Amino acid sequence: MSDPTPSLPARRAADADREAATRQLRDAAANGQLDLTELEERLGAVYSAKTLAELEMITADLSVADLAEIPPLNLKTRSGSLRKNGYWRVPAHITAECTSGSIKVDFTEAECVHREVTVEVMARSGSVVLIVPKGWAVDLAQATATSGSVVNKVRGRPEPDAPILCVSGQVLSGTISARYPRRNFWAWLLGQPA
Repeated sequence: MSDPTPSLPARRAADADREAATRQLRDAAANGQLDLTELEERLGAVYSAKTLAELEMITADLSVADLAEIPPLNLKTRSGSLRKNGYWRVPAHITAECTSGSIKVDFTEAECVHREVTVEVMARSGSVVLIVPKGWAVDLAQATATSGSVVNKVRGRPEPDAPILCVSGQVLSGTISARYPRRNFWAWLLGQPA
């Protein structure tokens, strides 16, 4: 006897699903799980996949990097200055606390696999500066100021699937700011973009 319950059609894959599968395949090739020939074959299969089940079959045998392996970043200073820059892996959660010093977190060379990064900030009379590459987004809506300031100079249109920094916290008499990287003196002098 047949089952009277009709089966539901397979869920269709969206462009974002294909992009996620593409990233996973490229990461697998970078880690040595796939050679270039197999990467090329699988990328072709990803772009021709119509359902999520087809996409899952293409990446099912690949190990996914454990996102939990990146521990939260806690930056704390009383009157000194801290700077996180260069190449580093961005965790899903960052805490920055300064009493009268300064903290700069530079994301321009960082590797970020998260779509959303939570940043909790507490600045008494110090400053916290977040430097992001063009294409990223920064949301400072949950950051409050007593007599200090909260400034967002990241105004450009974010790229699709670019990371978003969701900043919350408070500043008493200091500053919380987000901006793009600045040009060096020679780039400024020659009128080159940042």
